[in-house]
Amino acid sequence: MNLFKRSILLLSLISLLFIEPKAQGYVTLQQLLNGMQSNYELLKYHNSLVQAKRAQQKAVSYDRLPHLNTMFQATIASNNNLQGTYLTYGLLPSVTGGSRPESNLNPISGDAGFAGLNWEAVNFGEYKARENVAKSDLLVQMNTLATAQYDLDGIASSYYIELLRQYELESIRQANVTRLQELKTSIGALVNSGTRPGVDSMVAASELSKSLVSLYEARKNFSQTQVQLSTLTGLQANQLNPDTNAANKIINDGSAFVFTSPVDTANHPYLNLYTSMYDLSKARLKLEKSSYYPKIFVDADAWMRGSSLTSTDQFNQLQQGYAPSRFNYLAGLTLTYDIVNIARKRLRSSVNRFETEAAYHQLMDEKENLNNAVQQAQLEKDFQLNRLAETKHQLDAASSAYSQQLSLYHNGLSSIIELNTALNYYIQAQIDYLDAKTGSMRSIFNYSLVSNSFNSLVQTLKL
Repeated sequence: MNLFKRSILLLSLISLLFIEPKAQGYVTLQQLLNGMQSNYELLKYHNSLVQAKRAQQKAVSYDRLPHLNTMFQATIASNNNLQGTYLTYGLLPSVTGGSRPESNLNPISGDAGFAGLNWEAVNFGEYKARENVAKSDLLVQMNTLATAQYDLDGIASSYYIELLRQYELESIRQANVTRLQELKTSIGALVNSGTRPGVDSMVAASELSKSLVSLYEARKNFSQTQVQLSTLTGLQANQLNPDTNAANKIINDGSAFVFTSPVDTANHPYLNLYTSMYDLSKARLKLEKSSYYPKIFVDADAWMRGSSLTSTDQFNQLQQGYAPSRFNYLAGLTLTYDIVNIARKRLRSSVNRFETEAAYHQLMDEKENLNNAVQQAQLEKDFQLNRLAETKHQLDAASSAYSQQLSLYHNGLSSIIELNTALNYYIQAQIDYLDAKTGSMRSIFNYSLVSNSFNSLVQTLKL
């Protein structure tokens, strides 16, 4: 008996060598969310697009401003023209007067200054329609950013649960290694005393090696999850250890929270996105119609000219042509309307009208999908909680069975095979219980996401 106790003590000291030290403290779900928000490039991309749409909205608001053009020129040229009409195509320079019976290439100088105001003063709602399109476009982009944030919440919660699962799985594997080390030592003592055959010691050694491989794999998976999270959040990998109390907090307090929190699908990010897309389609349809309305322009021009050629066709000195000698002005209202716009409006508006109808049907489809998702999430949550309760009973029964089988084995009333079977059943029950806890946490987070209560859940539970 003294040999058995000394062996257990020695085994306990040796087992400490297999336990890797954990970093102090733990990471919260809120820290993961904050890290991903500042480190997630897709979120930065959508945020930049929001700023671009905001700048575009401001630019559209200045479309009401008039055009004020100015020009001044000084020239030297001939004045040698003929009667008749021709098309300039913007290529032939204008020659005023100068119709001569014979060619005369003597140079003349001249200058011209111009200032012109052109303002589309009235377009019967087109300015307002443009502003509404820009505003709706900005809202679509803002809601797209919100859906990206919503998706990021789902990603962060999934990684957080996976971090908890891998951490607990490593703990299960570590406890199993310690248990088998103790069992191997006690079996070795029984074999040495002749109470048990030597094959039992070999079976124990084989099971210990198998459990060590499972432990190493669990450590690898946990470390890989830490590295992946470190890439997404910018946090140090060795700091990404979960709160061991978080699982019970999510399952117990989180389950109670989602049972009592209201379902706010009316403000769900994806529903807001499709609503804004529908509003944008309606705004574009209104802009399309208003673009075919008449337009009223206010025009005002003033210009001056100078020339070294006099009205009596006398060629003065060139420097005299650079002093303005004539001033003119013009002001007026212009009404324009393309009669063919009646047909264009009917044809083009039908395109936008059907696109608006398509956006409406897309919105209705999203409402139905969202309502279905809430019901499915509710059913999944209820199933996972029932599964958790049953696997807890399974775990308790498996633990009791293993303890009894271990006692029977030490008293020579069962074989190593029966003990190993009970141990494997106990380990599988632990893993099943862990999977049930993981499923429950995922169902609670998923329900909070589809019911639009995720942020409230995180803040209320201080995750």
